[in-house]
Amino acid sequence: MKKSGLLAAIVFFLTSAAVSAGGTTAAFLKLGSGARATGLGGAFTAVSGDINAISYNPAGLAGLKRSEAGFTRAELVEGVSYNSLGYSRPAAGGTMGLGVNYLGQSSIEGRGANREVTGSFQASDTAVNLAYAGHLTARAALGLNFKFLTSRIAGESANGWAVDAGWQYKMPVKGLSLGLAAQNIGPKMRFMDEGSALPFTARAGAGYMLLDNVLLSFDVSRQVNEKKTIFSVGSEYAIFNSLFMRAGYLADTVSGGSLADAGGLKAGFGFKLRGLNLDYAVTPFGDIGRAHRISLGAGF
Repeated sequence: MKKSGLLAAIVFFLTSAAVSAGGTTAAFLKLGSGARATGLGGAFTAVSGDINAISYNPAGLAGLKRSEAGFTRAELVEGVSYNSLGYSRPAAGGTMGLGVNYLGQSSIEGRGANREVTGSFQASDTAVNLAYAGHLTARAALGLNFKFLTSRIAGESANGWAVDAGWQYKMPVKGLSLGLAAQNIGPKMRFMDEGSALPFTARAGAGYMLLDNVLLSFDVSRQVNEKKTIFSVGSEYAIFNSLFMRAGYLADTVSGGSLADAGGLKAGFGFKLRGLNLDYAVTPFGDIGRAHRISLGAGF
């Protein structure tokens, strides 16, 4: 694929200014956040105790026992970077989380109707998150996440908001947990007098901790407006609770999806030492290349 074609595809699939075939916008909301979740194939709906749960199921924040901060940097494809910054702390009988997700596109060459160069422009998407999660019982937890959204491209902008809601339950079977989440519930975003729906997604997942050092996870999600169903599985193997090896796979029922939910094999690893953690994940994009994601975190 030529560079100009690649950049055009990136702008089309990943910025909120572009509307997908399903009539939705803000595809960047499907990018998730941390490298750990990416290495698990995005199968994170039933995983708790991780600050990045805010991007998959806010109820997972209830499993955090102390304050945490995290930063993720992802180089997706040429010219496109994705950054996520999060902070959580115990508050009011539960856990409160704050986060910012930012997708940036480097300068793009603009062309007129006759293919003449008209200058350059940039595109970006931002989501500011405010979440809260708490336990209903010793086994059940609920979480909510409010998001303020901004998209910009070539001097034009659009604003919007959305809400995520999630539930997690620890089964009586040791190590087994279930999760449900509804994401991106909100009104259409209007861009240049045209309104487009957000990528409303319903998720269900299960997680199972085997032998205290092997995590198996499974998710199924339905992107309602796009009429697409996605399946993902993940595994994590811990060595002395310091080194973590991960692999996952994501498959969807519709071909030709966006880079935000590209299917295929995912892999990664992580290190944890004295409250600090480092995670890395790689996602192949076929002929386009690979996306690399790295996360740094600290608990205190």
